[in-house]
Amino acid sequence: MLLVDDHSLFAQALQLGLAAAGLPADRVLPSSSAAVVAACAAAAPATVLLDLRLGFDPDGEPIDGLDLVGPVTAAGCRVVVVTGEVGDDVWGTAVERGAVTVVAKETALDDLVPLVRAVHAGERVLGEGRRQDLLAAARRARADEDARLAPFRSLTPREDEVLRCMAEGLPAATIASTAHVSEATVRTQIRAVLSKLQVSSQLQAVALARQAGWLDRRSDLPVS
Repeated sequence: MLLVDDHSLFAQALQLGLAAAGLPADRVLPSSSAAVVAACAAAAPATVLLDLRLGFDPDGEPIDGLDLVGPVTAAGCRVVVVTGEVGDDVWGTAVERGAVTVVAKETALDDLVPLVRAVHAGERVLGEGRRQDLLAAARRARADEDARLAPFRSLTPREDEVLRCMAEGLPAATIASTAHVSEATVRTQIRAVLSKLQVSSQLQAVALARQAGWLDRRSDLPVS
């Protein structure tokens, strides 16, 4: 059994509790996503207790346990997500990606131990009704996000860059100078951004982008 968690005190306490119940777990310190997957694959088939927020890799990139559920499951392991995250949409996404079940970190050890023992024995621990509720919550959240981000995904790469420059408070003349284009071209691009976002001012466009969380989603940039 493996425990993947970057919080030392919690991990140590859980390890001690599981060991006392006859369920020893080796801790995997998450140095990178690839390292976690490799460690789990080497231990497969194994039960893996996986946190969702695993700190940062050496490059400063966050290690997202949610992105590891699929690869670790594909490696032949049974994944139990043990998390401080709340929300059926997040839990449902974990189940959707292959987690056997999801439990809160504040779950009492007396409740967690029998659940882990059952998973370790290959038993089903998540009721079908609850499973379907979680999956439905994940689908709803994804649909809501798609609807919220659709206008931003309609921007061209250049329009997106202009929007981000606007968010930094740069005037059209500065944007034009940086991009080596005319100010008239930038103003045309700004009008296109406002039109696609259905707003009437640059302030509204930036506010909408911040509210939607678009400015933090570099991976969603359209490909030119």
